[in-house]
Amino acid sequence: MLDQLVHLSYGTVDAAEYCQEMISDLLVHAWDLARGIGADERLHPELVRLVYDQYAPRADELHQLGLFGAPVPVPDDADPQTTLIALFGRRP
Repeated sequence: MLDQLVHLSYGTVDAAEYCQEMISDLLVHAWDLARGIGADERLHPELVRLVYDQYAPRADELHQLGLFGAPVPVPDDADPQTTLIALFGRRP
């Protein structure tokens, strides 16, 4: 089923790629919501790594397209979640 094509407003992608996009969107917006309401902001570490690995190589391109905010600088020793959130233009 994940090898099927999904027709979206911006084009056609594999269902697996679309699932990855949805996971990324939900993960980052879960952090946004938690931050906004003062709840626990910790994200699942495996999902953080999955999303980071998917988007880090394309972050500049996605920022130029307006899909991400400008990356926020973080220290070199920042934890993976902080690095991911900053990659999406959020201030951790």
